[in-house]
Amino acid sequence: MVRSQNLIVVVAHCLLFTLLFPGPAAADIELFGANLLLQAIRAQDLPEVESITIRGGNLEIFDAEQRTPIIHAAVVGNSDIVELLTKNRAKVNHRDKQGNTALFYAAGSGHIDVMEVLLEYGGKPDLDNKQGQTPLITAAAKGQISAVQLLLDRKADATHRDYTGRSALMWAEWNRRNDIVALLRKAGVRE
Repeated sequence: MVRSQNLIVVVAHCLLFTLLFPGPAAADIELFGANLLLQAIRAQDLPEVESITIRGGNLEIFDAEQRTPIIHAAVVGNSDIVELLTKNRAKVNHRDKQGNTALFYAAGSGHIDVMEVLLEYGGKPDLDNKQGQTPLITAAAKGQISAVQLLLDRKADATHRDYTGRSALMWAEWNRRNDIVALLRKAGVRE
């Protein structure tokens, strides 16, 4: 009985605080800290994402790994949500704790339509993460041939090496991604 009364008091305080101090936090954060925008993105609920955006939702809020809404949209592979966020000035080159941008996640998963939107809105294909890897290296290592082709078409630096000294070609060879090795060699990439 005492625990339920304490919970009621906490809920009442949270509601009162929200009413007395409205602002971005009140618009973005549900009771107990769950972010409505990130939940809508994970559910791929475009109308809800649009509604939250129109109401002034914080597009640069991030989770514990410093992943912003645009990174979450890239992870789920929803180009419509990515485009909505970019049109509302979400930072396409924001880096999470590992130094990865939304383009890293899209390239590593082969979400070509998301990659195209990110690149159109200023996504930088040659930013490297904390391991020195680029989206091209990530795509090559994970066997995402269409992503590799798109990044090559967009003039990504195929000679870049990560902190282990490996290039996209070397990662493709290491992981036995023979189709990507052939593609990179055909594009003139050498070790």
